[in-house]
Amino acid sequence: MNHFFRRRLGPIYGSRQTAGFTLAEGLIVVGLIGVLAAIATPSLMGFLNQRKINMTRDMVYQALRATQADAMQHRHDRRFSLRQRDGRIEWASHSDATLSSQVVVWQPLIDGVVFAPIDNTMLKSGDIYYVKFDMHGNVKARLSTVTVAMAGDKHTHRCVVVSTLIGAMRKGEGQAQANSNDRFCY
Repeated sequence: MNHFFRRRLGPIYGSRQTAGFTLAEGLIVVGLIGVLAAIATPSLMGFLNQRKINMTRDMVYQALRATQADAMQHRHDRRFSLRQRDGRIEWASHSDATLSSQVVVWQPLIDGVVFAPIDNTMLKSGDIYYVKFDMHGNVKARLSTVTVAMAGDKHTHRCVVVSTLIGAMRKGEGQAQANSNDRFCY
């Protein structure tokens, strides 16, 4: 019987096959991976930049809302301040009686995000932008827009607009055409 199986299964037992890839096949695979990486990298970087800028806008929005809520809860005027230090935007929420330059604790936003060169209409004192809320959560002084962008990229403008005197806010993004107020971020 042993002879029967050897004859039937002979190629399995009797031949030696080598496994693996040749050098040419390996180089082709490495080349294809390189081409795919070169194609995918700009899209991935764009996606990551959009994510960073959207997260920054959301952080500013939440910080503004928290400052407004603090003003109403504690029944005193509050100020939301923004500044840019060492290429990074920082924010602080503090009593309106405290000058922004006297604030000690500043919270950093996401690295690589800066103030956009257009559409920042917040009040400004020195190099600090700010919005004031009264004890009812209403905006004191004027309506404001803060616009942020990725450094050197015009297509990533995102903004938070304090759109009414009663403190209503909304998020926006850069547009190709200006609106009726000559703003590109709405």
